[in-house]
Amino acid sequence: MPRKAFVEDLQQAIGSFNHQRTSEVKFGVEDGSLTFNYALPTHGGLIVTIQALVTDVGEYPSSHMYMIYTTSENIPADVSEEIQDVGTLDGLRVGDMLSKVTKRLDKATAGSEHDPVNLDEDAMDCDGASTEASEPELQEDSDPESIAAWSPTTPVHPTHASGGVPSRTRSSSMILNANRRIRSDMLLAKEAGFRVGHLGLPVNGAEDFLITISIRVAKLGISEEAMQAWHLKPHQYFILLLRYNSGYQPLEDLLKANGGPHHSQHVLFRVGLSYRYNVSRDAAMEAFSQTKAKDESQYEDEPIQKQGSDRSSRLYPCFIGTPLQELMNKRLLSIITYRNALGFGWKGAEAWYTDHQGSNWSTDDGVATKYYGPDTSNQAATLPRVVTNDHLERGTAQPSFPLVAMQFALRHLVRCTEFCLVCHAPVEDDFEALKPYVCSKPLCLYQYMSFGFGPSIEHDIISQPHVVDLLTSFCYASAAAARLKNLPNGLSLSVPAPSLLPLRAGSPVYSGYNSLTDAGNSSGGVTQPESSHAVQSTHTPKRYKAKFDQANMELIIPTGGPFFYTNQWIVLTFPSTTGECFHCRVIEALHPTVRLGPPINRSSLHINLGLQPENRPPIPYQSFAAKPTPPLPQALTPAATPPRQLPGESTRYPDVEIIVYDHNFDDLSLQDKQTTICTLLDTLPSVADMKEYLQSKLGKDMDLRKWQDRISPAAAGVLRWIIASNRSCIIEVDHIEGETSRASEERVTGMSQWMQFRFAQGAPDKEQRFIQSVRDTTATARHPTQYAWHGSPLHNWHSIVREGLHFQDTAHGRAYGHGVYHATNVQTSLGYSSGGCVTHDGKSFGTWPHSQLKISQAVALNEIVNAPTQFVSTNPHLVVAQLDWIQTRYLFVRINASIKFGNEVQPSEACLQDPAFTPTGADGKRIVIPITAVSKCRRPVSKAVPKSDKRIKLGRGSQIDDAILLSDDTDIEDLQILLSDHEEPEAVRTQAVPGLEKAAKTDFVPGTLDQDSLQLLKPPTYATSTGTKALQRELNTTLKTQDSRPAHELGWYINRELINNMYQWIIELHSFEPHLPLAKDLKAKGLTSVVMEVRFGKEYPMTPPFARIVRPRFLSFQSGGGGHVTAGGALCMELLTNSGWSAVSNMESVLLQVRLALSSTDPRPARLEQGPVKDYGVGEAIEAYVRACQAHGWQIPPDFRSSYTLQNGQEPLSFPSI
Repeated sequence: MPRKAFVEDLQQAIGSFNHQRTSEVKFGVEDGSLTFNYALPTHGGLIVTIQALVTDVGEYPSSHMYMIYTTSENIPADVSEEIQDVGTLDGLRVGDMLSKVTKRLDKATAGSEHDPVNLDEDAMDCDGASTEASEPELQEDSDPESIAAWSPTTPVHPTHASGGVPSRTRSSSMILNANRRIRSDMLLAKEAGFRVGHLGLPVNGAEDFLITISIRVAKLGISEEAMQAWHLKPHQYFILLLRYNSGYQPLEDLLKANGGPHHSQHVLFRVGLSYRYNVSRDAAMEAFSQTKAKDESQYEDEPIQKQGSDRSSRLYPCFIGTPLQELMNKRLLSIITYRNALGFGWKGAEAWYTDHQGSNWSTDDGVATKYYGPDTSNQAATLPRVVTNDHLERGTAQPSFPLVAMQFALRHLVRCTEFCLVCHAPVEDDFEALKPYVCSKPLCLYQYMSFGFGPSIEHDIISQPHVVDLLTSFCYASAAAARLKNLPNGLSLSVPAPSLLPLRAGSPVYSGYNSLTDAGNSSGGVTQPESSHAVQSTHTPKRYKAKFDQANMELIIPTGGPFFYTNQWIVLTFPSTTGECFHCRVIEALHPTVRLGPPINRSSLHINLGLQPENRPPIPYQSFAAKPTPPLPQALTPAATPPRQLPGESTRYPDVEIIVYDHNFDDLSLQDKQTTICTLLDTLPSVADMKEYLQSKLGKDMDLRKWQDRISPAAAGVLRWIIASNRSCIIEVDHIEGETSRASEERVTGMSQWMQFRFAQGAPDKEQRFIQSVRDTTATARHPTQYAWHGSPLHNWHSIVREGLHFQDTAHGRAYGHGVYHATNVQTSLGYSSGGCVTHDGKSFGTWPHSQLKISQAVALNEIVNAPTQFVSTNPHLVVAQLDWIQTRYLFVRINASIKFGNEVQPSEACLQDPAFTPTGADGKRIVIPITAVSKCRRPVSKAVPKSDKRIKLGRGSQIDDAILLSDDTDIEDLQILLSDHEEPEAVRTQAVPGLEKAAKTDFVPGTLDQDSLQLLKPPTYATSTGTKALQRELNTTLKTQDSRPAHELGWYINRELINNMYQWIIELHSFEPHLPLAKDLKAKGLTSVVMEVRFGKEYPMTPPFARIVRPRFLSFQSGGGGHVTAGGALCMELLTNSGWSAVSNMESVLLQVRLALSSTDPRPARLEQGPVKDYGVGEAIEAYVRACQAHGWQIPPDFRSSYTLQNGQEPLSFPSI
């Protein structure tokens, strides 16, 4: 039991904890608390009583937290600060916690210098000695040549080298300056709408320092379809980690070093996803390690983090993490340098980098105007400002490098489909993709497929095997019909010469081409136009002859025969098996004997070469277990058990002909390329077998290329190209297990025997353009959209999923005009989805032989803007020319008849369809479409929020999204770096006293507020010992901070004389930045502060305070205001609810957070109501707080009902049941 464990540990500590300055360890008054005394050696042995409270004993001893504080009076300031700095100690047992606290106090009272840049106290070793003490002092390089800034005449790019960074010894002034700059840079990032964190790590002489900048994915303006395609979730955080290996350096210093001898490793970048705004130290270190511990394909299941740690603190791979990190680590500083030197924007600087790689440039050459053009983007109009803002455009004297880096990262994340993932240049503008891809350069395609920049096919095979089956089947059908337009050129695929392969049974007759001739036709008898032939190759196709020892799977090469090498792939053909060929890998080559791996052919799961001895079973289709290797024969001695001599064979070993995988795919003609693709796909195992193989690896070496005896490199390359080149989002709706399918509410009814997939296409903003088209065209209609079918032959779907629906090609004529053709009856569309090619015996051809689905037809269900009067035609077909009016929702495929679908389940909520255009399904009934088919912003949203929900799900478009933007708060521990300068020398702190000197840089005058003019909550009459002690400590600490800092820097003021009740504080927020609209509005109204009332509940510090604005009234969010202020004056911040509050939160950090919220300009700046100055009423603030909690699914504090009532003691009308 947790409580029992705590009691036992504390009893053990009472009897055994031994520390020369610690005494009287005992149980505290509160449950889960303890106290002990600590003697200060530097203050005459003054005894300080320290209390430790376990905030939740039920979580002891693994995930609990301690709150450390003291109730002693008149203790030295340095000791008080050290106790406060201890913060929360997570997961420590009682004895370990006591050791940790006393060690901190020992160090504080010993006069050791505190390095504020190293924010992790664990940078000290176990004995308390500084790790820097033993480091030899190194002088900084003062050679001006090594730190010279780049100029336009520099011959090459400022690049990153691979050398390390020399360690440096920091003086006190350097530490103070660095800490001020860290605070300034991180505050700028915070004010720009990001969450900031830090990790000080005990390596490299305590100079290793990490910063995290993060933002919730829901804030990035990414459509639901794009999130699904990119493996993102709205509640995740996109995190940028910056690692400074030689201490924090501002942007200007980094740019100076960009070109010097040690510039490469000053700062490194990693990106990822997490369920918290910050990650653990282990996760951060793992991210920067040189070895990849986990397969990056496992977006959700396999984080880059050690197993066993908290799920929320892990760093998960991002779908474009590898290319984005490559871009930032190699180019970012150079691109920023060009921006500063030549006045470019991001677009111009990136284009300049691309165009001038490795070239010399002189100022005499001039700069082309194209580099100064506007950064136009199709998505710019739909993206939020937090994504499109450019910090460098503001011309700030000291720009924040973490902020600049994050804005650059978001530029390439949110707009990833606009850039090549390899060269990062803009891709062609003539096609919109939902998934990022590469440009048309063959080298980029090669790197994308070969070097890990593309998606992981292993992830797709495991998570969506039927989608992989679907894509492979589409490609096979298209290649079999000679309809492939784009081919996997540039991948250096070595393939067998198609002219040497025998014509296999069931080869197709292509409509529109010459029919097949005899079996010896090298290219299937298909005549190609002149332009379709590849460049003439100098390599002449050859067949080689050898003897075959099948018992040991060995070739015996004759004298003068060819040489083979290990891992080479070959094709075997036998005179006695005309038309059959078998693909094998060379396992070992000890000429003249060549040992082969298991043979693979197209037709069966068990391979029988037709040469098996009667007493030997067929060779299996390569199981996943390691296959025993047969012993090598002695020299040329035949195998001990020779195979049966075949009829007609005159020798012991039959003759075989060998065709080597030695032709470059790029050198083949267009038809031969398509034939080769079919041949390679014939050799692949089924997707189910590939999935089983990958799962058998248990997370280790989950690389399909490691299945060397079963999948050739060429076949693996084609499969990778098929999956990676798909730029649509296809998601399984049906869950097929074996030969049965589980019923699902997401299925469209009326298509009971068709497999269904969710299907989305276009650019990431395609859905937004579709919604805008609906708003512009049919917003007031009862049925703004309609649904209709679109059919196309199976061999066209490979192109459709890559190019989208268009009407560039004419396949069936256009008797009813130009546009995309639709029908409301699926039978009409199915008539257009049949056809293709047939074999000599009239059977349908083009089905991938190893497909589980065995797809024979496909048809799409599209949602269309319901404006038939503007269609090209409505009878007998719906012909729509406006592509933005069409959005594909479902893909239906007719599959293997042996797979049975269960009874249909009616969706619990369905889309409302136009009765005049309701589609009819294959069952002859009108279809019912689940509400999940449309975007959440267009679905009806229930007003009720389940009590168990912590957060409301995204819905209703921008209104809810904007509300989410109002509720992102940074945790307390990372706010410490944003707080007051604790590193200031004691002399500076003691000289700062209240008075006019502090107010010289602000128009705020302390002590002028008339409390009698304020409408305040009824003074509280409750009090608890725990709450009173905590508030006394907080008030003393807060007032001490107020006395030690200039008013214009602090930004808030508490008048001691107005604190008549410890549980009710009156606070004035002032000295806002002059450029803010809020500061201008205050000045226009003759005000110098915003008056705020803060009330503490009965259960404080376990519950948050209630904070509300009293004066003046702000412009509501619905009216265009911002600043996290509700319509009733309450603050809309998760931090001030039970969902976001921590018992160790301190009021200084809360006030900082509130002031930052009021100063935030994203999504809109805070403004005051027009007209005379008015106060908020008490009741409307309470009701507004309740409404905000209900809207976001935040937990209202349990003591709210009894703590905050109206002046007459009545509860507000909308007070919820708690």
